[in-house]
Amino acid sequence: MEEKRSQRAAAGRATATRERIIDAALRLFADRGYRGTTVGDIESAAGLAPRSGALYQHFAGKEEVLKAALEQHVRELESMQSAMELMPLGDLRSELVLLGRWTLQDLTRREPLERLVRKEGAQFPELRDRVREAVHDVPHQRLADWIRRTVAAAGAPEPDCEALALIIAGSMGHFRSLESVYGEKPLDIEDERFLAAWVDVCVAIAAHLGVPVEPGG
Repeated sequence: MEEKRSQRAAAGRATATRERIIDAALRLFADRGYRGTTVGDIESAAGLAPRSGALYQHFAGKEEVLKAALEQHVRELESMQSAMELMPLGDLRSELVLLGRWTLQDLTRREPLERLVRKEGAQFPELRDRVREAVHDVPHQRLADWIRRTVAAAGAPEPDCEALALIIAGSMGHFRSLESVYGEKPLDIEDERFLAAWVDVCVAIAAHLGVPVEPGG
């Protein structure tokens, strides 16, 4: 029993170290570029002894860390989206608040990844294409499908769901992008204020499409 507890503790420490390495590497890649970041830089930023070889106990090298960072984010994204598809509350406003709040959090988490793709996407076309598919195309299509199901359930005419999904999600992406570029909130608008206005706009769109907003509506 004691041996099993010790093994679980060791596995937990290894997982925590891997996650620190991934987070540190992604931030450095975004700030300095992939080639401008050394293994020693990553080890130091992750709280490990620089140039000690500690990174190689968990990854084969920088490229594997980069791939792990992307796949970790993709898994988190897919897990949350799958959960949200099972979420129907019968209250559109509440669903939009949950969707919007989670999206803002996700945009914050993936900001270093987005900066890395903008900076070095041309040099890593496979990474760029994987990010586009997993982080943009698939989520936008899922949002379009959610809009389609919601409109169909209301018996309303179907709009251009894909274009509407891009408009709805794009406003959030723009909000976070401005914050990333300039280092401050656009027009000093905090997340909850932006979210409240975003939900109001989505509700107005829903009402225009003939989708009930209130439960039982």
